[in-house]
Amino acid sequence: MTISELLTPREEVRKGRFQGVLQAHKVGGSEDRLENDPSRLLSMTYPSNALETAFDHVDNKLRGRDSQGGITLTGPYGAGKSHGLLTLYHLFNSPEMGQEWLDDWELGLDLPDSADATILSTSETDADHIWEPVFEDLGREDISEDVKRYVTTDHIEDLCADKPVAIFFDEIETWWESFSDSEDEELVERNEFFIQNLLEVANDPSEDLFVFITLLDKSDDFKRILNRTNPYAVDLNATGDRERIILHRLFETRRKELNENKVRDIVQNYVENYNYPIEIEEEKRYENRMVETYPFHPELLDLLDNLYEGGKERQNVRGAMNVLADTVRRLYEETDLIITSDIEVAAFRGINQTLFNRYVSDLDSVEDIDYGQELLKTILLYTLDERSQMASVTECLVGTYKPEKNSVSKLDMSLQNLYGTAHYLDRDGQKDNYYITEDPKLTALVTREQERVLEGERDAIEEKLAEVVRDDVWKGDVVVYPEDDVSDSRDISVVVMLDYLSNGALEKKLDSFFEGRTYQNTVLFVTPNQKIRQDDDLISKAARVLGAENLRGKVDDEQGELEKIIRDERRELRNELEDNYGSWVKWTDSGGGLRMRKKSVSPDIEDVKSKVGRDKTYIGEKIVEEVQDAENGVNVGSMLNDFRQFRRMPVVLEDSAFYSALGQLYRDGKIILESDRAKFYATQKGDPLPDLNDELTIHHPENLDESVYTETEPEPEPEAGTTGSGGGTTGSSIGTGEGTTTTVGHTGSGTGEEGETVSKQTETKTVQLEGNSARVLRSVAESRVNGDADTATHIDLSYDLDDLSKDELIEFLEELPSANHIDAQVVIESEVQD
Repeated sequence: MTISELLTPREEVRKGRFQGVLQAHKVGGSEDRLENDPSRLLSMTYPSNALETAFDHVDNKLRGRDSQGGITLTGPYGAGKSHGLLTLYHLFNSPEMGQEWLDDWELGLDLPDSADATILSTSETDADHIWEPVFEDLGREDISEDVKRYVTTDHIEDLCADKPVAIFFDEIETWWESFSDSEDEELVERNEFFIQNLLEVANDPSEDLFVFITLLDKSDDFKRILNRTNPYAVDLNATGDRERIILHRLFETRRKELNENKVRDIVQNYVENYNYPIEIEEEKRYENRMVETYPFHPELLDLLDNLYEGGKERQNVRGAMNVLADTVRRLYEETDLIITSDIEVAAFRGINQTLFNRYVSDLDSVEDIDYGQELLKTILLYTLDERSQMASVTECLVGTYKPEKNSVSKLDMSLQNLYGTAHYLDRDGQKDNYYITEDPKLTALVTREQERVLEGERDAIEEKLAEVVRDDVWKGDVVVYPEDDVSDSRDISVVVMLDYLSNGALEKKLDSFFEGRTYQNTVLFVTPNQKIRQDDDLISKAARVLGAENLRGKVDDEQGELEKIIRDERRELRNELEDNYGSWVKWTDSGGGLRMRKKSVSPDIEDVKSKVGRDKTYIGEKIVEEVQDAENGVNVGSMLNDFRQFRRMPVVLEDSAFYSALGQLYRDGKIILESDRAKFYATQKGDPLPDLNDELTIHHPENLDESVYTETEPEPEPEAGTTGSGGGTTGSSIGTGEGTTTTVGHTGSGTGEEGETVSKQTETKTVQLEGNSARVLRSVAESRVNGDADTATHIDLSYDLDDLSKDELIEFLEELPSANHIDAQVVIESEVQD
């Protein structure tokens, strides 16, 4: 069903000759004008609340209930003042026709059978004496001839002696303000006397004189004259029934003739489909209002009311009617309801030419988005509204939705696609409101560049993924395979893959990688848990980062907005990628050959190394296993090299971990060490752990004659500075290397076989632990501190850190372990005032 089946537009609307502007000076003469035709003008006039108020004042004067016959019609441009003035004029000038119109609308005003009426528009009449054209039009030039200096009340009473007289002034303030107080003082005074006397007679209960004046409230001097008699003021802008005025002005069909049931069926078809994210409060009341404002959606009328209210250039009700008349002409035979997106926006370019131009420039960019241009038009209209300056999601969708043509869900998807496509479209932080901005929207440019990248730069996208994985996710401490070269080195490398493969495919790929490499056990592979290269979302995000970075140097960005976008987009991509890592590929040899296992790790080098470092016990076991099968032992350097070369061996992150395991095996009596001079060291015979170096040979005890590690050596002679039995303590400091001091002493702390006190020797030494992480310090401590004989009594820590904020310092201190006493000195750099 279309509007044409329910309502008939007026002929002037159908033919595109709608006259939204009525002018008082066009009354008179024989020309076929709307203003000059009381039948046509009254037929399209809706008796608004404001007009009814004016009719009541006239009726009270005619019936003697009130003396005041002076009435002003106020309101901004386009409020309908001239239309109201012409309506009142034709009631007095054509009382028979006027009374028929009043009766048709059941209005209680009884017009006089005859009256004299004259209407004067000062925009056309530039009289020195305003009374002269008034008296002339009323056929009373004799009164003008009788006037000496100014018109008296007697002259005016003579004017209305025989029948009621109605005098209408349109835009008199403009004429009044044209006089100069200094040069035209006499003219001002004479005209002031006339207007004052005219209004005084109109306020006389015994005189049937009416004076109607339209005002824009822009002349304080003229207002001073009016205030002497206090004529009634009728504000046509506050009539409260603008919608009915508009509907009656545009359509011949009266509301009482409209089939409301069919209208409600149409309306319900809209309201029932206003699904999420459209939010409608009090749905039944909303539906009833849509019925009342049919064929216009109430949201459209409210928007036009805001756009045209106030301001000389807005034209108020007149402007809204002009726009709606054009829309009715175009669509009344095609659509069942006129909504916001049906409006042609060209009429609004004067409100903000810049925003209008921005809207026009974006139309081409959104033409491939379903209903993108209609949505963009709706957003522009709400942006032009000085009250809201933006369109909510509900307003966007309600302003575009039509049953049978689209759906709310598809429109919502199109609305989301607009952002980033339309160059000048922006939205608030909550994504609840959209608006057109005067400045180019960099996000739109980024989206366009993203689309270009997606269309033809797949290799560049994958390179960007590798870059973000390497530099952002893993902080630049890894290489990405196969994008980066992996060196065949003794040093540990963490190698991250982008490909997610099944275990079989992964093992085959890695076997191919390791083939021919010397150092296979220094490469730690980490794989993702999901397919990265095949993830459309990750590909799209990487393309967006690449697109944003491609715009560097190509757009004006004085505020640094582009760099912020790049940071935000890159951070979002990094976060997505972090969630995909990962698994460390661990190799084991259970006797049946190499097997691959995956151990879960976080995307952090330290976490990977922490998981790898947990195998330090297995290092010792592997050393024992290797030397057990070697009758002649294994060279330390050769053994360490085997750990680096062969994947069957545990991973040795640092040499210190290997030496620590070797030292512990020695202390536990599980190995015998042989120097290059064929000297055997064994804990079984009390030999201290020799300095561990690559020239030593490691033996399994079972492969040596028992005498090698059971021989006893002579007790050393007592050293100077010692005491025999008895208590007391003496000691001396012995330098043990850079940064190390050893104090040797004897304390009476034991008992011999015969009960005498035996002194036990202790020494205090300082062991230097250096590194950039707790893990490194731990490894060094394991190699330099004897777990059986050494006890730590004091730790003096010194941290050289990057700049820490106060919050970061507090967080750092909270992570320190508890102790008997902590003494901390913090070096602070403070800003000073010049």
